[in-house]
Amino acid sequence: MDNPRHREAEAIYCSQAARQRTEFVVSSILEASRTEQLEQAVRQIIREELKNLQLTTRTENPEAGVQLSDLPDSLVNALEDL
Repeated sequence: MDNPRHREAEAIYCSQAARQRTEFVVSSILEASRTEQLEQAVRQIIREELKNLQLTTRTENPEAGVQLSDLPDSLVNALEDL
C-alpha cells in the first residue's frame, strides 16, 4: 500500500482481535456517517444564519470625536519623540 492513510487504517484494523474486526468496521462506518451528517447539518445551519444576518454600516467616524486633550500626556509626549 502506497497510501499512508491506508497503512494506518490497516494497522488499526489488524490491532483488533480477529472476532472483533467486523464490529469494529461496522462501528467505524456508522461513526463516520454520523460525523458527516452532523457536519452537513452544522454547515446548513451556518449558511441559513449567514443568509439571515443583517449587517449595518456605521456612518459615524469614531475617530472624529477624539481630541488631543483626551489623550494621556505620556502618549502625547511619545508622539512628539517620534
